Amino acid sequence: MSCLTALLREAFMQFIESSIIGVRSAVLTFRQPGSPMRFLLVPMLHVAEQAFYDQVSERLRECDLIVAEGQPYADLPLHRRLARIRADGLVHQLVGLEVESLDIPVLWPDEDDETKPARWLNIVIDTVAAVPDWLMAIRWPGRAIDITDLTGHDGWAGGRAKTAWRRAILHDRDKQLLDCLARIHQERGKEPITVGVPWGAAHMIAVAGYLFSELGYRVVAAEWLNVRTAR
Repeated sequence: MSCLTALLREAFMQFIESSIIGVRSAVLTFRQPGSPMRFLLVPMLHVAEQAFYDQVSERLRECDLIVAEGQPYADLPLHRRLARIRADGLVHQLVGLEVESLDIPVLWPDEDDETKPARWLNIVIDTVAAVPDWLMAIRWPGRAIDITDLTGHDGWAGGRAKTAWRRAILHDRDKQLLDCLARIHQERGKEPITVGVPWGAAHMIAVAGYLFSELGYRVVAAEWLNVRTAR
């Protein structure tokens, strides 16, 4: 899988493309030969135009199950409030995409983490994390759409802190996500369902590689969604 992952990293623009006309995201549908189940991969940027999140919502409404990134919005009260305050005319995903309102079952792999803090502590962590996110949006709004900063957090972390943060937010959470997708494949692989995976674009490298090399899935459909138009 390491060789395939390296190739996918080289072909990163398969997931996100930035050009003179703007930024767009490649939505890919994976299906395993002989199996009716599909995985719909939706590479997300956590700051975009509202039209992008509206298009994502339309695709997710056609799914039977959603594997969502992060935590239920009830655990992120301050982060959601501050996310509404922006100086660049764009919209934060916490505001623009209401996955819990789509009336579709939602799984949160991050909630399966045994080291996840208690709910009250999680809200405290959310409060601390929300402030620098908000400051970035107000002081350096252009950074929020940088496709090399897909987690939305690297702008204020540096050196060892940045490396540790990326390890936690990418590699460790990649494993949680892949474990969740593997369970779905094992338990429901014979059902004619579509599983939506709207996760940060940086995670799609691991997901696509895993579906392709480990589970034998292949891309059967693809489309571009506009994240934002050039300004």
